Amino acid sequence: MNVVCWNVRGVVSARFKNNMLDSIRTHHMDMLFIWEPRISGEKALSVVKSLGFPCFEIVDAIGFFGGLWLLWDNNKVNVEILGTSDQSITACVTLENHSPWIFIGVYAHPCTSRRAKLWDYLSFASSCHQLPWLLAGDFKEMLSMDNKMGGVPVNQFKGLKSWFESHDMVDLSFSGPRFTWRTKNIHERFDRAGCNLNWRRMFVDAHVRHLPRTTSDHNPIKIFVHSCLSTNPLNRPFRFEAMWLKRETFDDLIAQVWG
Repeated sequence: MNVVCWNVRGVVSARFKNNMLDSIRTHHMDMLFIWEPRISGEKALSVVKSLGFPCFEIVDAIGFFGGLWLLWDNNKVNVEILGTSDQSITACVTLENHSPWIFIGVYAHPCTSRRAKLWDYLSFASSCHQLPWLLAGDFKEMLSMDNKMGGVPVNQFKGLKSWFESHDMVDLSFSGPRFTWRTKNIHERFDRAGCNLNWRRMFVDAHVRHLPRTTSDHNPIKIFVHSCLSTNPLNRPFRFEAMWLKRETFDDLIAQVWG
């Protein structure tokens, strides 16, 4: 299963739809979490329906601020929406052969005082749902100084870092570009995925890949819930070493194994 999360910074540009449809085909998304589309109502509904996912949940933008979309393929994953706010969508996710778990898509408010309400809500949600859970999105804060390069030092470590530590959260490892947002001289990692220990035990191979930026100044992040390496011997690629031909017993071995 693959989950892609992206701060699109608006969907009204002519390039957005084509780039998004290409990304959906390329990255085989089972769930897609989008924030900051900056449109609401019928316009938002029209764009969401054009992306080809049979199921979705929309939290409208407030003016030109925010907005959250969660889209999924119900042929691959069962999703039940549990609640929404202007900073999050909470859903119960069930995969075949797995127990249910909680997914919370997050778009933290740029204002520190408004963002504090998100940490309160997440604490409340964690007390209500005694299930494995995964958080992903744009937290507007960092966990350490190496999440930032350039610009003046800022106090963007208190809320998120404190909440992660108090709830025994695990920041999922990632591959790809080090930072997920940048301006001319500042690079920061705001977009991430984290989980509690129960979710990590359920999906021990889960990891994140930072995808290339396209129409936004944020990199999309792709969460591989399972390992991208096949564990089925029938699906493993065939490999052949030319040096094997030098062994005198090679022909006999092939006849024995494949005969």
